[in-house]
Amino acid sequence: MENTIHITEWLDNFQECLLALFGERLKFFGLQGSYGRGEQTAASDIDVVVIVDKLDFADLNAYRTLLDSMEHSELICGFVAGEEELLNWEKSDLLQLYMDTHPIMGTLEGLQTLFSADDVRKAVLMGACNLYHASSHNFLHARNRSVLVELYKTARFTVRMKHYMEHGEYISSMTVLAKKVSDEDRSVLEKAQAVSVTDDEAKFEANSRMLIEWSSKLIRNIGITENH
Repeated sequence: MENTIHITEWLDNFQECLLALFGERLKFFGLQGSYGRGEQTAASDIDVVVIVDKLDFADLNAYRTLLDSMEHSELICGFVAGEEELLNWEKSDLLQLYMDTHPIMGTLEGLQTLFSADDVRKAVLMGACNLYHASSHNFLHARNRSVLVELYKTARFTVRMKHYMEHGEYISSMTVLAKKVSDEDRSVLEKAQAVSVTDDEAKFEANSRMLIEWSSKLIRNIGITENH
């Protein structure tokens, strides 16, 4: 199915609406996700990042009204925050936002000085731990194919941050990333493309095992590195 969204035109319109709503209070507007990487499909979310000087609940209500008025509003998601919240955000989580966001208005470059090598390591470890817990829990209890599909999507970002930790190279495109990582990490990226909500029991178990064992190994390897 072809994508019918003219994203450049849509973003221009959205920026005008943001400026009309927040004026000079709008400090940053950017794009994340598959549209930011140029890897979108017709079903892709429009993953926007909006930072204002200060953000209260009235602002969120006004922003929600704006979102509801936009074309393709059902596809809009993303991150919205005030400047002070952003600057005090948990560093390993903030790192992913900083690296993955394509700026349209303003810049996030001021955040760069906040990050250390330890923050990068923590980002990878947190990603691996979350995947290990969630995939184990899903295998044991919910046994939900949709959850596993989303976990593999999330695993791609941990693979990307792991590559950055190991080589100092942040690659936005998942297609390009797959050509640079180890065979084991590439298998995770490839599985993220193949795993499906219609997988039978055998595939569900095999795919769950692969993600659990991959994240377990990553957790242990980071621990070994840290202790030496």
